[in-house]
Amino acid sequence: MYNEVSKGKNSTNRFIRMKTIAEGQIFSDFNAYDYIYVDKTDYIFNILRSHRKIFISRPRRFGKSLTLDTIGTLFEYGVEPYFKDTWIYDKWSENTYPVLRLNFLEFKKDDIEIFKRQFVATISKFARKHKVENYEENPEPMTAIGSLLESLKDERRQIVILIDEYDTQLTSNINNVELYGKYQNILREIYGVFKSAPLRFLGITGVTRIKDVALFSNGSDIIDISNHTEYSQMIGFTRDEIKEYYMDYLKMAACCENSVSENEVTDSQIEEILDKLDYHYNGYCFDEMGEKKVFSTWSVNNFFKELVSTKKCTYGDYWYDNGGVPSILSNYLETHNLSSVEVLASNEIITVDLNDFLNRYFRSYKIYKNI
Repeated sequence: MYNEVSKGKNSTNRFIRMKTIAEGQIFSDFNAYDYIYVDKTDYIFNILRSHRKIFISRPRRFGKSLTLDTIGTLFEYGVEPYFKDTWIYDKWSENTYPVLRLNFLEFKKDDIEIFKRQFVATISKFARKHKVENYEENPEPMTAIGSLLESLKDERRQIVILIDEYDTQLTSNINNVELYGKYQNILREIYGVFKSAPLRFLGITGVTRIKDVALFSNGSDIIDISNHTEYSQMIGFTRDEIKEYYMDYLKMAACCENSVSENEVTDSQIEEILDKLDYHYNGYCFDEMGEKKVFSTWSVNNFFKELVSTKKCTYGDYWYDNGGVPSILSNYLETHNLSSVEVLASNEIITVDLNDFLNRYFRSYKIYKNI
């Protein structure tokens, strides 16, 4: 993609070659469309070598779906051709595996029977594609996936299961206790099947933490790495990564901010742009030690896209504007006859127990259930 850069008053416009800023959540697109890819494959390598079943929680539009798809691509195709020039390229030599992808955003949120049919159809399609013998389709999700995994076990075949946005049906029904309970029971049954399943890897993502959501049985071997220090910067950008992978865009921003040509841009002007990005989009911390922070990927990418489009540095609230007030919070405020303005304007001091803070979704559900 060629982008025209605004120059100083006495200079002419010229075109520079820059990699395109990514759109979407499909890892193979980075190779196909020459997108910028901030290489996180060292984190992925360490996860796949250390864990068999993991869960990670992040807000919407933060890159968890892309992370999951990157793992799926690696397992399904190996390093060729998609991982060329990445950290993991000459370090990964494991065999490929069938990958069962379950994106709960694609399943019905307000109708249990349709949800069941969609889920079972996905399982059956996977079984047919990979010629799983003795698989028997069943209208109950637990029985269907149980049949799939038992058949694979008999055939001594391992698969990879990737579950994206596992809590979609739950968060969508936070104000509907009956429907919430029905989805919760189905999901609990499904996850109960995974315990002795022939899996090479199980990866689960969601907005809410799995602790105390009562989906995973006691003694579950699914490891919640959401706040593990070593993976806290796997999703999101660091300042150094923006400087390394977005340098052309940083120079463009410095040109626009300072009305200079590209060859007149100084290191201090680059740092000034980074400082402003830091002020607006940094500070998200998923580190249990409270030390490592990341920038919002959605905000950074949209800042640079806006820059290319307008030739101006607009430090907008891109991430918030995209999602607005989170649905869980919005539903809770509505249930309790509150508005966000009233809450923010209140002088009342609210004390939250540490355990409730760490498991805020479960707390909201309990409060609603008891009113």
